[in-house]
Amino acid sequence: MNKYPNKTKRIGFWKVYEQANIKDFRKVWDTALDLVSGSKIPFKFSNLGRKPNLSREEYVCMGIIHVYFNLDFRETENMVGLLTGKSLDHSNCVRGFGRLILSYINELVFKIHSEIIGIDDSGDYIADSTKVACDRLKPKEKAGEDLFYHDTWKLHVLVQYLSMLGFLSVVSIFATNGEASDSPILRNELLNKDKVEEGKKCHADKGYFGKENIKECKNCKLIPNIVPQEKEYSDANLKRYIKREYDNEARKKNRGLVEGFFGGLKQKLTW
Repeated sequence: MNKYPNKTKRIGFWKVYEQANIKDFRKVWDTALDLVSGSKIPFKFSNLGRKPNLSREEYVCMGIIHVYFNLDFRETENMVGLLTGKSLDHSNCVRGFGRLILSYINELVFKIHSEIIGIDDSGDYIADSTKVACDRLKPKEKAGEDLFYHDTWKLHVLVQYLSMLGFLSVVSIFATNGEASDSPILRNELLNKDKVEEGKKCHADKGYFGKENIKECKNCKLIPNIVPQEKEYSDANLKRYIKREYDNEARKKNRGLVEGFFGGLKQKLTW
């Protein structure tokens, strides 16, 4: 006896499920198509050979989707099929992406990010870092002899949680030697007044705590929410910040979000 009498109606179920589950990809695609349509596209098709499956505008949108969501080209092939109903082999995705100028795509990605956070109820900013081991070996003297260790880098990021889309968007990223301190990187490299929304909180752990970072957050018109270190402070400004400004509940709500980004990033990194 068939346990599921309607099983024949379930053919193609997963395809329908995927189409229903890509609202974030579709939003980026539609926003990209609006920006690209009617604009100057920096490549032309050759008159030789078969007619391309996608229009020039769709090729640009394919490149944006590929960069925006950090996909590999097989994933890009799948998403193009779902979004357009047209087929494009991943090898052709590679060739199509090769026609595009990286600075052109990067500029469009930033414009689209700005459009989306203007439409959606975007959330707070979160600063954090993680160490990544490289394949490269580095000599280090110990007890009079050279021992070799895997070199490490540290990735520092400022991300924003887009609550309506349910994913993290990278605002700034910076790489240093694995032993570098986090605190100066936040104020000198990650925070940029032109790339952040005023009035949002900027969360960070106690490794970032200090007057300079609090001041720079406020210069960017953000609300600093950096975890205080567990010690007594004599500075009146820091004491006032800890007592009146620091919001531990808000920090707890955002704690751990960035770990999802680091987990996905480590799987894609090769050195």
